[in-house]
Amino acid sequence: MKKLILTCALLCCSAAYLAFAVTSYDNNEYQRKSRAYSELAQKSYDEGDYDGAVEYAREAEMNAELSTAFIEKMLARASAEKTLFQARTRLAWAKTEMRAEQFFPSAVSSAEQYIASADARFSAEEYTAAGSDAQLALDALSVVAKIVPLPGSYRVDLWDPSRDCFWNIAKNPAIYGDPLLWEKLYEANRAALKRPSDPNLLMPGMIMTIPSIKGEYREGTYDPAVKYDSFKSQTK
Repeated sequence: MKKLILTCALLCCSAAYLAFAVTSYDNNEYQRKSRAYSELAQKSYDEGDYDGAVEYAREAEMNAELSTAFIEKMLARASAEKTLFQARTRLAWAKTEMRAEQFFPSAVSSAEQYIASADARFSAEEYTAAGSDAQLALDALSVVAKIVPLPGSYRVDLWDPSRDCFWNIAKNPAIYGDPLLWEKLYEANRAALKRPSDPNLLMPGMIMTIPSIKGEYREGTYDPAVKYDSFKSQTK
């Protein structure tokens, strides 16, 4: 019976060695101990000391299990380090290259919180959780893309052929995409009108302010030659 237990234990140890031989962490302290105990178990078995062989085999198996846990931990650590690096790099790119703090503030805020959580968990050696948080940061930043800022002002053109009025300007997709929001423009520009009480009298050449009404970022003067992402697409 002892021979059967010993043989099975030795086979298990051998399988553990083969399974992790391809990893870069296989030559760790526990693996070396497991290997040494396996050799002692084999030597005791060959000498007929079956009790000693069984005890050594158990030690070998215990250390093989510790080695497996260590390797899994180190692989999780390496994976978390890689994902955290990707998240930090992506966040820096989003801020510096894509002006994400203006156009995607919630994505930036979420990513920063996830990265902070990932750092804390990494320090606590909670590598799997750290990797998950870092991936959540990457997911949050996946919405970041090149965006042309919506215009912050509008130069009123001649009525013919522009048909510029508060109604039509508000209808422009780069402004609000909704003519019913014309009063937002009127209230923001009332003081600059020739007759503040008359919203129908817009003077050609007037620079009209386009107020942000949903937290959207705006800058520059409207240019009909520029292809803007619509107001609705940036505020949905």
